[in-house]
Amino acid sequence: MKNLLLCKYFLIISITFLSNCTGSYTHRSGNDSNLSYDSRTCNAQARVIAPTYLCRNPLMCAPDETSIALASMFDNAAAYDLCMLKKGYDEAK
Repeated sequence: MKNLLLCKYFLIISITFLSNCTGSYTHRSGNDSNLSYDSRTCNAQARVIAPTYLCRNPLMCAPDETSIALASMFDNAAAYDLCMLKKGYDEAK
């Protein structure tokens, strides 16, 4: 039962977190014509720099894997955000 609860918690956090990975960004110059290209480029770069950890069981992470999986997702999102910032984008408010 504890593993099922942990799995549900991880799934909810994952969905919430991944939906925020491609959040709204606007270029500082106001020209967002390259936003889609830059976002894909940063996403690919983030996957290289900070790949996300896949659990041994695709349906549920073991207790020893949960923190590894979460940390890898946060590192991946941070690499994506840093790339977008370097390209001149800020998160839209």
